[in-house]
Amino acid sequence: MPESASPFRLKGNYFAEPYHFRTDVTTGVCRTPTGVRICTLPPDFLLGLRDALIYECGKSYRTVLKAAGRRWGSQWIKRLDREWTAYYQQPFRELPAGLIRVCLADAFAAHGYGKLDYTRAEESPEFWSAEIGDSLFPALVGESDRPVDLLMSGLLAAIFSYLHGLTMDCLQTECPSMGAERSRFLIGPAPRIAELEAWWEANTPLPSHEQVLQQAAATSHAPTNGQTHTHQEHHLPHSQPPLEVVS
Repeated sequence: MPESASPFRLKGNYFAEPYHFRTDVTTGVCRTPTGVRICTLPPDFLLGLRDALIYECGKSYRTVLKAAGRRWGSQWIKRLDREWTAYYQQPFRELPAGLIRVCLADAFAAHGYGKLDYTRAEESPEFWSAEIGDSLFPALVGESDRPVDLLMSGLLAAIFSYLHGLTMDCLQTECPSMGAERSRFLIGPAPRIAELEAWWEANTPLPSHEQVLQQAAATSHAPTNGQTHTHQEHHLPHSQPPLEVVS
């Protein structure tokens, strides 16, 4: 996309605006500046939801919880797109890639989801490597033999699908519930993630994040069932007009 002739004006953290989440105690309703209703889900509710899904769905609860995260995430990123587009007066997906990254990190932090960071995987550029520090579900669930950040996996898959304009999926590779320092994820085209997840599940002990990245790089062009994978590289929007800080 061609660069803008005029400087791009940085406005700071959108969520740092005074009273971003505004509660009207007379009605018992909390809203954002754009009128979207916000509600707080306490830890007891989230654990109760997870336990109910385990009871009702058995092992399939993991698929259900991740799918819920994806459906929620698809609506959440569309709302944030509208709000950020109005805030910056420029389509959100046309903002500099670095600013998109900052906006998403700010959104995660403001909503209490943890500290998000991500980068393109150097070993295989069709993938993105992401991590969330102090993510909610690992802190709630405690010790587990499997990753438990299923809602975040679905949420990240939805966000990257929306930004890329194609179907992406997400595999959690490390989790504090399994002794890791933070939740780590690999995000990429859905068919490739499905292949990597099958390989990951078949190994004992479960491979580390770095080992999954190595497997992704090693199989990027490997034949499968007589066919060769061909992957077009997709990028987040990265137009880079000159920046001007607004005081």
